[in-house]
Amino acid sequence: MPFRKSSSMGTAEIEKLAESWGKVVARRVHEEVGPDLDLDADDIEQMGIAAACVVARGTITDLLERKVSLLGPEQPCPACGRACAVGRRPRTITFWGGEVTYAEPICHCPACRRDFFPPASVATADIP
Repeated sequence: MPFRKSSSMGTAEIEKLAESWGKVVARRVHEEVGPDLDLDADDIEQMGIAAACVVARGTITDLLERKVSLLGPEQPCPACGRACAVGRRPRTITFWGGEVTYAEPICHCPACRRDFFPPASVATADIP
């Protein structure tokens, strides 16, 4: 599934949003650990890394699902134009923070005997 970059939300806005979520995580950790905050720098770093991975995984999963929802129930075959049902199959994408599994869209044209949309071996997005 092709992806286009959108300029509607810039990096600065995303960073600000993520920093706000980081503060929420820190507040929750502080509530759990207590007022003494008996954590060393390594503990704090590991919590930050874990939170970043989960936020990234949730963001990637949700945005992929939002893109798929725009397809509708059918897509035209790129060869003959016949309307073909959009199916889904499990796909795992590995990114710096772990893995994301989602139901990748795929279509099959019975007239052309052709599958279309990227196969599992081809990346659907450039995820750093």
